[in-house]
Amino acid sequence: MNDCNPTKEAAIASAAALVAAQCAKVAEAMGAKKEQLGSIIGSSMSGTSANDILTLTASANTSLSGAATLKARTGCKNRFNGSAPILPIEDTNDFPFEFEKCRSMLAKGAELGVETPDGKYMVRSVSIVLDGESKVILKLRKLSLLKSKKECIVLDLHAELYRDPEADEITDTCYIIVLTTNLGTIKLDMVDDYQCYKTWATTINHMLLLSTSFTKYQLQFHKN
Repeated sequence: MNDCNPTKEAAIASAAALVAAQCAKVAEAMGAKKEQLGSIIGSSMSGTSANDILTLTASANTSLSGAATLKARTGCKNRFNGSAPILPIEDTNDFPFEFEKCRSMLAKGAELGVETPDGKYMVRSVSIVLDGESKVILKLRKLSLLKSKKECIVLDLHAELYRDPEADEITDTCYIIVLTTNLGTIKLDMVDDYQCYKTWATTINHMLLLSTSFTKYQLQFHKN
């Protein structure tokens, strides 16, 4: 039986072309030059087996979603000149807050742009939980490696706003949640999604309040 039939070759070629296009979009979004795109497309087209194509497609798809966030984040940074204004984390009537529901949502996690303490920007699977010791734990996972994760303890937070002064005040606003952790400052990019920003910021703030209250109770208990 001949494995190299026209139908199989056409399917592989089509998949390889898709991967190449995705890789090119990722590279372009990150500022790659045209001559650099050639090598990216070439490496994507070199896959000759179904496993090669599946691996490349999954990788490119993950990178593409990350590049979209990265591009939005870059736009927000470039729009705002000077220091970012700090927003108060407070309960407002425009956001129907249900703590247990929101806590479950943050425990499940989401793909967010993350700026690490060393200033690197990357897309990660981000989740936050209140553990058995009442510590607020931030978990960061690489999108392609679900078992690989980095954890740190959240100590405090505030929010920063990026906005183009000449743009629409609502639709062109970007939100950054700045977390003070035991490993340094980590920023979570909410881009222009106010609902997402409000959910994460309010829930984390409530977690920290619970953590502080529990710690004070423990200290008082041990004193007595």
